[in-house]
Amino acid sequence: MSVLTTTNLSKTYKGRFAVKDVSMHIEKGDIYGFVGENGAGKTTLIRLITGLAAPTSGSYSLYDVPGDSAGIYAVRKRTGAIVETATMCRSMTAIENLKLQCNITGVSRTDEELIALIGRVGLDYEEIKKKKVGKFSLGMRQRLGIAMVLVSDADFIILDEPMNGLDPQGFIDVRETILKLHREGVTFLISSHILSELEKICSKLGVISHGELLEEISMADLHRNARRRIVIDADDEAAVTAALRAEGSFDEIVNEDGKVIVFGDADLNRIIQVLVEKGLTVHSVNTLEETIEDHYIRLLGKGGIA
Repeated sequence: MSVLTTTNLSKTYKGRFAVKDVSMHIEKGDIYGFVGENGAGKTTLIRLITGLAAPTSGSYSLYDVPGDSAGIYAVRKRTGAIVETATMCRSMTAIENLKLQCNITGVSRTDEELIALIGRVGLDYEEIKKKKVGKFSLGMRQRLGIAMVLVSDADFIILDEPMNGLDPQGFIDVRETILKLHREGVTFLISSHILSELEKICSKLGVISHGELLEEISMADLHRNARRRIVIDADDEAAVTAALRAEGSFDEIVNEDGKVIVFGDADLNRIIQVLVEKGLTVHSVNTLEETIEDHYIRLLGKGGIA
């Protein structure tokens, strides 16, 4: 089931694209990691799909309901979002903030239901029931923010940079909260520039740069496609490159940082044989597996920014 689809979605400010022709797809049950450098367009796109900004062109739908139709207001009740930071009153307790959220959204919840909701996001009600939110750690406030969007029974939650400013324990707490809610059936869109954190929890990844979606791929496929490479350090880089290209059986050969890199499932023994036959001096030959971070950096390079 489709939860979110965008089709050539664009937004311009003063004639410049903040988001350009973005087509993304989030299915029910996804934890969709939306990764890109600061200023890549992540928050702008989130503002578009949550109705906080209007598209310049293109379209989107939530649960197959078009974003420009009257029905979008009903399905938005199934969507909760924390854009940039969760809004809460720091002079109030957690349950008081949840009651305020109920009033704002027109939702009726008993104290018992709100206490259960506090526990659902990994907070201990007995420990915090008298504590003002201003005394919470950032990680605790992030989890309370998630509880606030769950007040209306949201099953699609959008989190904009939820890991920003967290200490290591905060990372763990928020990550565990997301995974727990996902097991309960909640779909997530999580924007971040911290790839290492997204890698730990996401089922799908969208990479955005300069407002353009460069890639959308499942994490399973990304791991599967992470490329093996053979790195050759030799006296004569140009001669090694020429010899390997003349051999004709290697998929991709590039020169990088004074080394020759052969990508793909190349036969290491055949490479060494070619170099020996040509009498080329080689200092080292190493086989490396590409990490997801390597893939990400390479992808940004193809996008023209690295």
